[in-house]
Amino acid sequence: MRRLMMPLLLLALLPGCRRPALQPAPAGERILVRFLDRDASLALPVATEPGTWHFMDAGRWEPLDLRWKPGRPRIGVAAVGRTAPDWVLLEDPAGDIHRIVLRGPGPEALRERNAELDPEDAEALAFFGLLWALSWYRH
Repeated sequence: MRRLMMPLLLLALLPGCRRPALQPAPAGERILVRFLDRDASLALPVATEPGTWHFMDAGRWEPLDLRWKPGRPRIGVAAVGRTAPDWVLLEDPAGDIHRIVLRGPGPEALRERNAELDPEDAEALAFFGLLWALSWYRH
C-alpha cells in the first residue's frame, strides 16, 4: 500500500510544477504619497511626461518631491510631512488633476488606538516621533 501511495502523490503534484506563463509588464506608472498618518496610491495606465507634480495643501498647489524607482512599471514615491484628510488632489506635469483616496486608519482611529496604549508604549512612540521630526528637520 505504501509503495502505491508515493507514486500517486508524485503524479498528483506534477501539474503544480509547470512553469508560469510570462505576463507582459504593465505599461503605466504608480505614485505613492506617504503622509504622516496614512498613505495614498495613484495608478496611471500610461506613463506621464517628465516634470514636477504638485499636491493641494490648504488651497495652494505645493510641489511634490517624487523620487522615481527604476523598473517597470515606474513607481514614484514622495513623503509629505503633514497629516492628510481622506483624499488629496494631485496635479501631474501636463496639468491634469487626480483625486486619490488615502488608505489606512484615519486620525480618529489613530487617536483611539493611541489612547489604548500602555504608558510605556506611548512614551516609546512619542520618542520615535521626536527622533523622526529631528531627522526630518536636519535634512
